[in-house]
Amino acid sequence: MRLLCVTDLHGEQRSLRCVLDDAGPADAVLLGGDLTHFGTPNQAEALVAVTQAHCPVVWAVAGNCDSAAIDERLAQLGVGLFGRGVVYEGVGFCGLSAMPPWQRHMYELTEEELRQALDAGNAQAARGKYQVVLSHAPPRDCRLDRTRSGEHVGSSALREFITHRQPSLVVCGHIHEARGIEQLGATTVVNCGTGFQGHYALVELTDTVHAELRIAGKPAAR
Repeated sequence: MRLLCVTDLHGEQRSLRCVLDDAGPADAVLLGGDLTHFGTPNQAEALVAVTQAHCPVVWAVAGNCDSAAIDERLAQLGVGLFGRGVVYEGVGFCGLSAMPPWQRHMYELTEEELRQALDAGNAQAARGKYQVVLSHAPPRDCRLDRTRSGEHVGSSALREFITHRQPSLVVCGHIHEARGIEQLGATTVVNCGTGFQGHYALVELTDTVHAELRIAGKPAAR
């Protein structure tokens, strides 16, 4: 399965189109939050529509610069994965929106709320041969959740889930400067970087997980 993973678009529809054109065909597209920059559900829906014109199979979560209303719209569109699980072509997908408490004026959820959402989604996705978590926030205490100041601001609930469940893949974003790929046990974690700057990831999910970081119009980075 070929997954196109994009996070942190912050409302830049033009950047999304560039990424979609650059990436080529995919079996599914994962939109990992901050679809908008404190925008509206209609703006988020427009980005989903652009993505579905490229690939009909799309799943998404909301980020800290989105809102609970956007999460609700994603659910209404049938693409939202927050607290929900789906199995597609033998792969189980579940998702986490928002971020753990940090700056207090954005879309935040407590670690307990995030933990409950993960458990609910996993219960529906666990029958898949492989498990994929689409999360806006990275797991806590790794290279991919470290801010420029050195603070780790990822989700401890997600880190605990990885430790105990070892999903095949976690796709995240949120910390723009922490773009990268890290292995946590059997789990490949990919922080896709800033979609509004053309950053994205391609993941080939077969018996192994092969992830590449790319920038639209530039060679792949490994």
